[in-house]
Amino acid sequence: MVEIFGKLGKIISSTGTERFTSDLHALLVGSVNVESTRITAWSVNEVKGEIVGVHLLGAFASHDQDIRPNQAPRPAVLKDELYRGMAEDPLSKRILAASDTQLIHMNTSRPAEGAFDAIQPSRLGFQCHLVSRKANRRYVISLYRPDQAYDFTLQEMTFLKSCAEMLMPLVEMHASHRRYAVPGRPAASADSAGDSTTRHESLRREFERRLTSASVVLSEREIEVCVGLLTGSTFREMADALGVKHSTIETYIKRAAAKLGFKGRHGLVKWVLDES
Repeated sequence: MVEIFGKLGKIISSTGTERFTSDLHALLVGSVNVESTRITAWSVNEVKGEIVGVHLLGAFASHDQDIRPNQAPRPAVLKDELYRGMAEDPLSKRILAASDTQLIHMNTSRPAEGAFDAIQPSRLGFQCHLVSRKANRRYVISLYRPDQAYDFTLQEMTFLKSCAEMLMPLVEMHASHRRYAVPGRPAASADSAGDSTTRHESLRREFERRLTSASVVLSEREIEVCVGLLTGSTFREMADALGVKHSTIETYIKRAAAKLGFKGRHGLVKWVLDES
């Protein structure tokens, strides 16, 4: 569990960078055999019940180098022939119908046939897709395992579903960065996602904005530890930075959690992203 939270901290700190997908992949392969991971954002016309665009946010394969976004199809608006393929695709229908965070399990042991096959790394083997819904978007983490391997077990899918509650809010945060922003969605204000100082300041501004909108008042130290959690800092790192004991950091976090109603690091991420 300690190792998982360490890797989760790396994912949080790499949001908006090319490392995000590989860090996310590294967390999952520590517990589940996954050959490749792909992250996408789907734009949906809710009135017509149609998928109108698929935006690639990142891809990574264990057997190869990181797949850069500019090396893979990245359609903002789908061509007519591609849309027709998607409209009949079973996975697309299930993603479109998603009403909350869920796991979609598929075994597509058939050769590629339609235009939609072009935007997927493989139509062979076993697949698990973690899906979340946010307004007219669907955020998807797609996990692929070759058909020579065994199918995903119930235990593995239970683990992946529990991870979805932590990871999908981070995918939404990653998608909001200017570098990966989905067309039609405002981008985050950080000019350089690779600059940790800029990212810390950007997250602090976003956190303080969220506090204002929720009419919640935290002390300066409580704000600092919350931002530290969002950037992936450990308790020891925060204690050293603030010149206090480890137990004092825990106290600040407990106070903030009581005021905001979150539980754990991923609960804080979800609270910050909540727009209701």
